[in-house]
Amino acid sequence: MDLQVLFSPEFLILLEAIFIAALFLFLVASKNFTNGIYIWLLAYLLFRYQRIDASGSLLPDISLERILFAFLVIIFVMEVLMKKHKIFHIAGIERSMFLFGLLVIISMFYTGSFLKEGGRLQMGTFIPAYVYPFGIFFISQSVYDSAEKREGFIKFLMLMGLYLTSMAIFEHFGMDRFVFPKYILDPAFGIHQERARGPFAMAAANGMALGFVFMGSFYFLLKSKKKILWKICSSALLALTPFAIFFTYTRGPWMGAFFGLMILVIFSLRHRKRFFITTLIILSIITILGSYLILDEDTAFAASRRIHNEEPVYDRLNLFIASINMFAHHPIFGVGFGKFSEHVADYYRNIDGIPFRDAEVAIHDTFTGILAETGLAGFTLILSIYIFIISKSIRLYRYLTVHDIESRDLVAIFLAIMAIYLVSAVFTGMRYCGFISSLFYIFAGIICGWERRVNEKIA
Repeated sequence: MDLQVLFSPEFLILLEAIFIAALFLFLVASKNFTNGIYIWLLAYLLFRYQRIDASGSLLPDISLERILFAFLVIIFVMEVLMKKHKIFHIAGIERSMFLFGLLVIISMFYTGSFLKEGGRLQMGTFIPAYVYPFGIFFISQSVYDSAEKREGFIKFLMLMGLYLTSMAIFEHFGMDRFVFPKYILDPAFGIHQERARGPFAMAAANGMALGFVFMGSFYFLLKSKKKILWKICSSALLALTPFAIFFTYTRGPWMGAFFGLMILVIFSLRHRKRFFITTLIILSIITILGSYLILDEDTAFAASRRIHNEEPVYDRLNLFIASINMFAHHPIFGVGFGKFSEHVADYYRNIDGIPFRDAEVAIHDTFTGILAETGLAGFTLILSIYIFIISKSIRLYRYLTVHDIESRDLVAIFLAIMAIYLVSAVFTGMRYCGFISSLFYIFAGIICGWERRVNEKIA
């Protein structure tokens, strides 16, 4: 039988691409598994919106990053069986992740949101929001088992940063021919038009990623024995990334970058007063020169308009009120995962002093969204995950302060990135930022795996 009878030409092309990519992934990962993670991240970053519609079947839509993630898990399991990687015993973080995932699945079954209309699996939100981040956290704990591999993650972050920063500048100055992928320029695609949206087609996610890059750019500048090429790259990112973040015209990433920098100052830069003062002076000079050379009247007007636009603030306040009301009526298990938008209109209330707005129906605060949809049960589990990660990071930081102070900066950078992630989560539904969550949980897995190796060494 002709395959075209069974599959469309587009589907056959996708299968061929998946086969080639999977083969390449296997060959690369077999040498160094972390390279396979970077290939998956690149596919996720650049090709997430290129999907084959699987309507008419039980399966969710097929995309390159979903297939590659499945291959990545399979390869990891194979290498574990071959004893190439060590699996740590299941601890509090993994238990909380598993229980939360189980709670979400049960919630979807119970509320009838597990299947879409037509009988398809409702996985479009669950997979990027939790399957990718939790799965890649578990893998990263095992595979980032050396200083070279941990440093490799920072290098990937910086290379990604060069791309994202360039795209933000190209978008802002209308250099359309250099923008890739081209859907970034499509005003009918995604959200946050007329801002630096990047490949996410979402300025908030782009700003978070750029914030991660900004924190990571300090790493090689804090090291005295690293190659000059990476120091030059770090200097360029340190100078340009703040402008790229500014061009997103999004207050969440602005605040996240500020708090992240404060955390980095507390945990790292304050111990290097000369470097901190020099960096502060250089950043101030760059800001002043940039304001004069780059920030024209249109840019200043756009930023001012965004700062003084109070509608998003009132949207979030009304959503917060609705979320709390939703939680008050369903305190233990919430209204059901994925049911927020369906029920939010029933829980809006007009509060004196807050202009009433009910235009938004999507979650804009990760924490109250979890509280509303999964109740105290889900919120407690998510909160415990963050507490475990922070406690392990602090313990590792203290150990390295005594035994390996040169390596301590990586933990400080992680804590700064975690600050960006958590602050941004107050203003954005992180379920819509799967790539950002995956990036954060990879770094969290690196730090937690490192801490567990240190504990084994001490024991």
